[in-house]
Amino acid sequence: MEYVENDLDIYFAVGNANTQRQENEITSIIKKRNSRGWKLISTSTAIVDPKNQFSNLYLFWEKRFLLN
Repeated sequence: MEYVENDLDIYFAVGNANTQRQENEITSIIKKRNSRGWKLISTSTAIVDPKNQFSNLYLFWEKRFLLN
């Protein structure tokens, strides 16, 4: 029997430009999750505060387990 677990990471960003720091942080999150057996299944972004250019990046993960 297979068991599926889901999880979510929320990355908060200020400003509308991709900085190298932001890219490095997101890459680090993805590498850590992948090394632990998680699979990235979807991403989504949302502008939370247009005045201050504050946005969120949502990373949706899935991990499958085989149960005996």
